[in-house]
Amino acid sequence: MSKLQSIDIQVLGDFQSLYGKKWPKYSQEYYILRNVIVFSKVEPQLKHINAYTLADQRAKELGLFLILDRYQLFVGCLGYSLELLEQALHQLDWNRGILCSSIPSRYLASVLKVIQAKGLTIEYNHESNLYHLSAEDALQLPIDCPTGFKLKSLSEEDAYLIDQAWPYSQEGSLFFLQRQIRLCPSMGLYDEQTHKLVAWCTRTQDGLLAALQVDNKYKRRGFGSLVVKTLSQDIAALGDDVIAEIYPKNKASSNLFSKLGFQVIDQCYWINTAPATGKFTWPEGQ
Repeated sequence: MSKLQSIDIQVLGDFQSLYGKKWPKYSQEYYILRNVIVFSKVEPQLKHINAYTLADQRAKELGLFLILDRYQLFVGCLGYSLELLEQALHQLDWNRGILCSSIPSRYLASVLKVIQAKGLTIEYNHESNLYHLSAEDALQLPIDCPTGFKLKSLSEEDAYLIDQAWPYSQEGSLFFLQRQIRLCPSMGLYDEQTHKLVAWCTRTQDGLLAALQVDNKYKRRGFGSLVVKTLSQDIAALGDDVIAEIYPKNKASSNLFSKLGFQVIDQCYWINTAPATGKFTWPEGQ
């Protein structure tokens, strides 16, 4: 069996080019690789982001990677046979608990097979639809900010409010929100008189729109759509397509993105495994 080995930025760049083919099928893999490269260059002092592949030429030809961002796991592997991906997953240390994040449907069976073989407990397993909008179409979205409000990028200070309001807030989520606001495009709508943040949306490390929310007092005024359109244009201006993930039961968000021209291209899964022993602990240090 080939051994798991760390990979550097140069190899990640080589892998990224592989995932640029058959667009947008492998857009998630492309963007997580691209963002890890950017993060490493912009803030080389960042800790606890590790990338792995197998010491096997076939693995490199398939762009096989595991990226562990503290406790979040992202995976990628081209080709129809995922035997090598399973080999790599088996060698990963699952003892502290792992959140398999936005796993494309093509990898689901392999991930679940390894989790079952290791006798791990799944705390939750959620399916999301992946919505896609081309950069060209995103640039055509109309932006009409109402009088008395201002659109601008979020600040790291906003992360505290966003984390408190976010239904999925947990240990470490504030750190992730702060980092994403610092290193990725984001958008907020502010009341010009009170300077209050009333609607917001961020972009995750794998390129997905996330944490879309509107303050309860400002709902049903089209503010969610407004921040999505504005952030989508900012992302498109970078040359990127726009991708969002939405739980199928979230009809309001599904309708919002469909009305803006987004189309479902795949499903992805969030699978959280419990620590083998003890309680989950946030990694020490930054």
